[in-house]
Amino acid sequence: MNKRIIFFTTQDALYGFSLAGFEQHVCTSEELETLLDQFVQKSEYGLFVIDERLVTESIDNRIREIERRLNLVFVIMPPPLKMEAKREDYALKLLRKAIGYHIQLNI
Repeated sequence: MNKRIIFFTTQDALYGFSLAGFEQHVCTSEELETLLDQFVQKSEYGLFVIDERLVTESIDNRIREIERRLNLVFVIMPPPLKMEAKREDYALKLLRKAIGYHIQLNI
């Protein structure tokens, strides 16, 4: 029997996994415990992916308990990295403009 994957994320990941065709629920840590209780009872779900920022100590203990009791898999997903905008060095910009090449010196 095929099992479904379900994602639990924070608000800043809204639509991320649902756009890829997965079931996704946006929630807070407080709401997660209730949602977990609701979905672990449904036999169609086999893999639960949870945003690390939602996991508190009590939720972690609850997940371990559910894993022991039921044949389910939980994956704690690290939060998305915020990409820092790289600021280009002004001297490199002038060199590239003057000679048309990017020069990188490793000293």
